[in-house]
Amino acid sequence: MSGIAAPETMQIVLTAEQGNLVIAALAECPFKLVYELIGKLNRQANDAGGRAAAGKYACLLTADELKLVLNALGNLPYHQVHALVHALQLQLKVGPERVAGGAKKRPKGTR
Repeated sequence: MSGIAAPETMQIVLTAEQGNLVIAALAECPFKLVYELIGKLNRQANDAGGRAAAGKYACLLTADELKLVLNALGNLPYHQVHALVHALQLQLKVGPERVAGGAKKRPKGTR
C-alpha cells in the first residue's frame, strides 16, 4: 500500500464546442506541460460518445489540471473564452450536476 494519496478530482461539464476550445487553448502551451491532459480530455470526450457530440459531457480533472486549463484559456482573447470561463466558474460555485440539470426546486422557506 502506498502512502501517497491520489489527487482529488472534480467534475466539470463541457459542450463539444467548449471542449474544442479547451483543447485549442492547451495546444498553444508547451507540449510537455499539456500532452497528457490533452490526451485525457480526448479520451473522456470519446468515452462520452454521442453525448459529447450532441450535448454536454462530464470531464474529471485534478485541481492542477483545472489550473492548467484556466491558465491556457487566459492566454486566448477574451471574446473567445469569456462564456466558457463564466460557465466553469459557475460550476465550481454550485456544482456541475446543478448547472447541467438546470434550476432545481428549492426547499420551502428558501429563496
